[in-house]
Amino acid sequence: MAKIPAVVGFISREDYVEFRSICDDGGGMPSDYKLFLKNYNQELGELRARGVSPTQMNIKPGELAAWCKANGHTVDSAGRAAYANFVFSGLNIKK
Repeated sequence: MAKIPAVVGFISREDYVEFRSICDDGGGMPSDYKLFLKNYNQELGELRARGVSPTQMNIKPGELAAWCKANGHTVDSAGRAAYANFVFSGLNIKK
């Protein structure tokens, strides 16, 4: 079975505090980066188990916020997904 490609956003330790602060739903995110990383890796494992081949995309909080504002999105899970889909569409990844 062929793997389904997908882009998954990743936040560096250095950007995590800023990322949480710009996200409308940032208060519901783990305050501890280690817990964020544990959850992130668990989600990657679940995607792989479902046949998805995730490609990590480093997200810069300022770029995400600017893109969401310019494209009429709030910076929440839906806005982050739209941003990831936008970036994914510009990549040359064969399905």
